[in-house]
Amino acid sequence: MRHLIDATTNEILLNQVEVADTFWRRFKGLQFRSSLPADTGLLITPCSSLHTCFMRFPIDVVMLDQELCVVGIRKQVRPWKAILCAPGTKSVIEMSSVSKHWAVGRKLKIVSGLEERPCSQ
Repeated sequence: MRHLIDATTNEILLNQVEVADTFWRRFKGLQFRSSLPADTGLLITPCSSLHTCFMRFPIDVVMLDQELCVVGIRKQVRPWKAILCAPGTKSVIEMSSVSKHWAVGRKLKIVSGLEERPCSQ
């Protein structure tokens, strides 16, 4: 399982990130899904534009450059819209709602699994 974290603070931003990095996975995206669980996102890479055709719910889009730095944010993009991404966008994360504080310039990291830490006593 992949997680999205803040590269500076190590705060977990999304507990589950699906990756669409092949032609067919990018093509399918979130089309025809009835919803996307909270705290879950879809990383589409490479991606410099997107559409919400055949989607059934609005999404929030976080645009990332090659270094996974936030270069743009679009909130509540409704179905049947086309989006041109911010200059420098190389990938995007689509999610049902941006519940965390997102800001242009924030550096992110995708990690596969998180280490379990013992409870402090």
